[in-house]
Amino acid sequence: MHDDESTRPGVPNPESAIARAAPADSRTVPAQARWLGGTGAVPFYAFALAIWFAPPAFRDWARNALVAYGMVILAFVGALHWGFTMKTPDFDERDRWTWMGWSVTPALAAWTASLFPFRPAVAILAAAFVVHLAVDHAFASRSGLPPWYLRMRRALTAAVVLGLAIAFAAPA
Repeated sequence: MHDDESTRPGVPNPESAIARAAPADSRTVPAQARWLGGTGAVPFYAFALAIWFAPPAFRDWARNALVAYGMVILAFVGALHWGFTMKTPDFDERDRWTWMGWSVTPALAAWTASLFPFRPAVAILAAAFVVHLAVDHAFASRSGLPPWYLRMRRALTAAVVLGLAIAFAAPA
């Protein structure tokens, strides 16, 4: 009899499923992450372009939608650190407080952005995405994240910040 459910006959082993889904080269971004991350950046551009080119009555809606979407995505990337911390057994108690504590900071920054008019809100979101990327670099060096993660995060952060900058530059 097996004590570990993941090794019982007929019970799928989630670790094996993860290993099968991961690319053979740990530097290659998995197709799922590449596709979902890339499509997740599309609304930043759709809303930014709507702010520039849509009929005036639609532009305020697009501004609000961009800030709301940016808030959700910023909270999501922060929450990743909570999950990564749970999966990093080498972290001591101080590390767990540090990284789990950080994981809620982007959501608080996003909420703060919601309290401001459009341009300051977009600036807060853009700055928070850049700061979060810097924190990702510090975290990745200690947590054993795959090499592809930071490459993907750099590309997505650049895409998001560019989309926010395009919206920020739109005429009022």
